[in-house]
Amino acid sequence: MTGSVSNNSTPAIRLLVAEDSAGTRHNLINILSFEPDIEVVGAVGSARQAIDLAIQLQPTVILMDINLPDMDGLTATSNILRLVPGVAIVIMSVHDEITYQHRALAAGASAFLVKPFSSDELAGIIRKVITNR
Repeated sequence: MTGSVSNNSTPAIRLLVAEDSAGTRHNLINILSFEPDIEVVGAVGSARQAIDLAIQLQPTVILMDINLPDMDGLTATSNILRLVPGVAIVIMSVHDEITYQHRALAAGASAFLVKPFSSDELAGIIRKVITNR
């Protein structure tokens, strides 16, 4: 996946997806492929892979599942923010409890997104965290 520029000359939002379900990762990539200003630069199934790729790729935004097999998304978020300052992280979860949202924000996440969500919600929150940086 290569860099791109949208029609209004704004650099593309470089996105890394960290989601343990291969099917969900595939769906997220497909949904986001229709967004001209969002480029998925990587997709991984574990937190450790997300940390490594975040350092390597320097994405603008990371879409991070809260439940990953080797480390929870909140711990990964804290680690990534320490190693890749300035990246915005959106935590995804099927849990709509305020406790999870508070824990995500306390870990440094820029936003919390409850699954399932629409493609418009997904693209909107990605753009919002960039605007609010």
